[in-house]
Amino acid sequence: MIKHLSEYFLPEQEFYLQNISYNRIEKTVDEKEHSLNCVDSIKVDVDGKERVRVTVTRALYFEQNELFDLAVTFGAILKFNPVKKDEYKWHEINMAEEFRENGEFVTNNLVARISLLIAQITSSFGQMPLVLQPSVTK
Repeated sequence: MIKHLSEYFLPEQEFYLQNISYNRIEKTVDEKEHSLNCVDSIKVDVDGKERVRVTVTRALYFEQNELFDLAVTFGAILKFNPVKKDEYKWHEINMAEEFRENGEFVTNNLVARISLLIAQITSSFGQMPLVLQPSVTK
């Protein structure tokens, strides 16, 4: 693991919303308790030796396929620090795992944005919003 991963990138980061998928499920639910699953996934693409594209997706779904399912994906483009970029063979490293373990400098921002959108979307049907932890589950 690369402990100081942020040192290999310039401080400028470009954030963008990539995808939102929300499906309300028109199913009569008699139960009072519902089991909600939250799954975070990270994808990293190394674009040559100049930049890295990091995307984080948070997916929510109920075990009994009830109420709704929701997925939000945000991304960031990071530029390598030209002084340090040649210290590793970036294509040979599991970059998704590196960012999961040591990429808080970018993933926390992405997940905070995702968490905010999820709260806004889930409050749109008249219930209390789901406010989820704004950090990647490890």
